[in-house]
Amino acid sequence: MYLKDNIRIVIILGGYAPLRPYLLKLAGKFQARDHERELDPNEMSSDAAVSARSLRGQVQVPDDTDEEEGAGTGADWGRGARRRQREMDRSILEVEEKKRVEEAEDSDKDIEEYLA
Repeated sequence: MYLKDNIRIVIILGGYAPLRPYLLKLAGKFQARDHERELDPNEMSSDAAVSARSLRGQVQVPDDTDEEEGAGTGADWGRGARRRQREMDRSILEVEEKKRVEEAEDSDKDIEEYLA
């Protein structure tokens, strides 16, 4: 590093160090003001955010959207990855459904054994 670069760093750090407490106080005032204001009815609070756990079991796999029309622009990037992901999601859901059906059949056979 040259002398000019070192002087620039010293000036920036020397100016920032005394101003930092005042900048933090100013940011704290803005944050307190933001927390005190009331939420609009259309505005969602951070407490009401949807968590991933609440969505579990409600998976809806979209229909194929590969037939979208359009010129081959940059917006089309990743279409193959989305298609592969949809196919993988469908296969996972099919496997889980088959397991549920097999378990239901097995449990019916066990109960049938005791009823006969």
